[in-house]
Amino acid sequence: MTAPSISWRLTVGLWLGGALLSWLWLTSFDRYLTARYHWSLEAELESVLPAGWATPILSASQRLRAWTAVERDEEEAGQPDSPVVAAPQRKGAVTGTPWRPPAPPGIVPLQAAVGSGWPTLRQQRLNPGPQRILFAGDSMMQGVAPLVSRELSRRYPDWFMLDLSRQSTGLTVRRYFDWPTRIIEEMDAKKLSLVVIFLGPNDPWDLVVDGRRHVFPSPEWAQQYALRVDEILSAAKARDVKVIWLGLPAMREGRVQQGAVVQNQIFYHRAKAWGTDYLATEPLIGALSEPFQKFMPDDAGQPVNLRAGDGIHFTPAGLHRIKQALLQHLEGEIRP
Repeated sequence: MTAPSISWRLTVGLWLGGALLSWLWLTSFDRYLTARYHWSLEAELESVLPAGWATPILSASQRLRAWTAVERDEEEAGQPDSPVVAAPQRKGAVTGTPWRPPAPPGIVPLQAAVGSGWPTLRQQRLNPGPQRILFAGDSMMQGVAPLVSRELSRRYPDWFMLDLSRQSTGLTVRRYFDWPTRIIEEMDAKKLSLVVIFLGPNDPWDLVVDGRRHVFPSPEWAQQYALRVDEILSAAKARDVKVIWLGLPAMREGRVQQGAVVQNQIFYHRAKAWGTDYLATEPLIGALSEPFQKFMPDDAGQPVNLRAGDGIHFTPAGLHRIKQALLQHLEGEIRP
């Protein structure tokens, strides 16, 4: 082999290695920005690069991330994902009278936070028998789901619980983890009876849909976000799967706080339209209409620290409050 041939192959190898390292770096950097600053690299690339350039740049890292996510999910679940099958008609499901779905969300007029926030909605009852429950969401749910699952398993040993909560996820950026698609897959594969959802702080940034940017926070952004909520709620309604959607409490950081105000408005109104439940956390942890505070009084009037240092997540005392509220809500949905 001649020296020029060796040099050429070495150059190509170094170039390919550099390209791979660049893709891996973009993946890690994007996830860091998402988790630490709630900032979307994809959305920013879409705004500064010519149309269509951002997708090829990130596509390789997306495929790698999707592959590793599947591997991790199979390991966490203890078994490979079941194939998607047609949803069976559930025993006890209402038949005969056709149910008309609500109109799709229009341009959502944004409202300021008022009082203690949107109230809890109770619009459904669980079907009789053992329940099959999915806990879905971001790091907000990661703290709550294990506590609730453990207590429900103690009370109801024949219930099935699956915790798929994953940090740095949401509804705005679907390329990292597509919650609507994944929840629908799990409804069918696991024959779920209930989905509990708690997410949101990663979502307050611009939405890019079909190449068009919807600026946060605008009525157009809210409409697109509501459509993604509807993807989940409409699929659940079609399968007679109940949904409890947890609202967000007060947040310290301005953009996340502003997002929570808009998101709670959407979560509440779409849950109301689809006949599902909304569980308010503002009365428990802090209202969005009031200045952020880490401490709230307990039943004895003593101040208790409910919030973690980042102003988003919760201390054990805060998690306990949400756990108790969710358990109480669930008990109220069990048919006598």
